[in-house]
Amino acid sequence: MIDLHAHIIPGFDDGAQTIEDALDMARTAVGSGVRIMTATSHADFSSLDPQIMIQEYRRGLSALRSAIGRACLPLRIASGMELLVNESLLHYAENHPLPSLNGSGYLLVEFYFDIGYGEALRRLEVLRKMGYRLVLAHPERYDFTKQDAGRAAELADRGIILQINKGSLLREFGERSYYAAEWILSHGLAGVVASDAHDPVLRTPELAEAADILAMDYGAEAAEVLFKKRPAEILKGE
Repeated sequence: MIDLHAHIIPGFDDGAQTIEDALDMARTAVGSGVRIMTATSHADFSSLDPQIMIQEYRRGLSALRSAIGRACLPLRIASGMELLVNESLLHYAENHPLPSLNGSGYLLVEFYFDIGYGEALRRLEVLRKMGYRLVLAHPERYDFTKQDAGRAAELADRGIILQINKGSLLREFGERSYYAAEWILSHGLAGVVASDAHDPVLRTPELAEAADILAMDYGAEAAEVLFKKRPAEILKGE
């Protein structure tokens, strides 16, 4: 399987805090059948100079890859950041390329959970007009989707790939996020399911349970698409 969304670079954000945390997360991922993980650290370009942030991310990514190699873990770490789409990011993007998933041109993007739908859509359209293809992280967790799940269909109709969190399927983020995720899945709108892992204990990169649930509820082919085929296509820029 491929985990397209995980916070595994130690000490960079609210994810793994130490290299031991990161290696424990890597072992958990491998044990659940994951062979590729994208290290999607949070990126808020209003909090730090974007170029400094990207440089620090690259150093952390290199160190993580080296540690995983020394541990002889069969896990490839792809590059990418979870970009908070605010005015600082849009301003930076006017003159600089944004860090995409594995250099594919696909961006993993997020908002604060209470953003209004109209404003979220406006910001997404700015990025789309710049030529980026978009993967929206955890749409089921935004207030506008929990209030009206049909918003997810509008986003999918615009070509935005919807990435569901495995924790939402396991009811870890509340009933409203769970029902929004199920609505998106049952209407065939989900593009990817990922862990959004942050640590080795609570929000882990263990994907086998979620994959089994999807296979049981929607069929083995659906699980294959959401955990393997579609993420692989994204990382290749297809």
